[in-house]
Amino acid sequence: MDATKIFAATSDRHVEIMRDDLSEIYYDATRADVEYVFGDSIASIGDEVSFDHGTPRRFDLVIGADGLHSTVRRLVFGEAARTFTGAYLAVLSVPRELGVAGTMTGHIGPGRSAAVYRARHLDDARAVFLFRSAELAYHHRDVARQKQSLREAFAGLHPQVDEWMGHLDGDRAFYFDSITQLREDTWSRGRVALVGDAAYCPGPAIGGSTSLAVLGAYVLAGELAAGTDHEAAFARYEDEMRDLVHASRRFALGAARTLIPSTRLGVWGLTRGTQVLTSLPSWLLRPLARLNSRGVRLHDSMVVKDYGRQGAGTPAP
Repeated sequence: MDATKIFAATSDRHVEIMRDDLSEIYYDATRADVEYVFGDSIASIGDEVSFDHGTPRRFDLVIGADGLHSTVRRLVFGEAARTFTGAYLAVLSVPRELGVAGTMTGHIGPGRSAAVYRARHLDDARAVFLFRSAELAYHHRDVARQKQSLREAFAGLHPQVDEWMGHLDGDRAFYFDSITQLREDTWSRGRVALVGDAAYCPGPAIGGSTSLAVLGAYVLAGELAAGTDHEAAFARYEDEMRDLVHASRRFALGAARTLIPSTRLGVWGLTRGTQVLTSLPSWLLRPLARLNSRGVRLHDSMVVKDYGRQGAGTPAP
């Protein structure tokens, strides 16, 4: 599959940034002004914030941006309402020569699909696995159990997939999680607010989690900078993001059904549809994609305020 053509069709402004690179970009841009503490975690939040290892400290505000399994959310809000989509995602770093830049090579069967791709500037390739399953019993930090589940799910799909899976035994980067939506519509309480997957995860890999997280962080920062009342800023942040979050949730549920078909007919439809789309010339594919602002171009069509150049309250694309 020509991944470059597909990505270009979904957005006029598409920039493919690997997760590692995005983290490094933000870190490099803020390290001179922000104190980073690695190897520690919040243990409790009260008048002071205590840590597993560090000394308790006081903060004006606490922003939880710690992902789907957020400790901040659990401590302040308790267990969040969630919807398990019936599927799992895994990403594995594999040797660079297994992927071709700009192309995604994969294999698909009922209830499971695996593909490998490579970005030109990286020294590795990434294998991506999606599979349907009943909800698995494991701790989200139990990597050994996650790898075992992945092996079981993809046994016998294709020899090439077996080759990719062979790299599970090394120390290469590995990610595994359920594709789960958080269903809460309130993301602040007192001086604590949540952002990104910690607040409104629409579903890893299928709901635009990263785009929504970056957008949410921008809106939250903009609203906090626009006034001195943090609770009012939190309320405006929630109002600004709510419709975007709901749209992402709807999109993710549909994407899960499409990208992980459970029948042979569904597999045929997905593979044939992909072949047809990638065979179309770009001048035709992009206008067709623009007709679907609630689907593949959802995150490209989102509008929020421009907090930087024009001040809070001014819409910007």
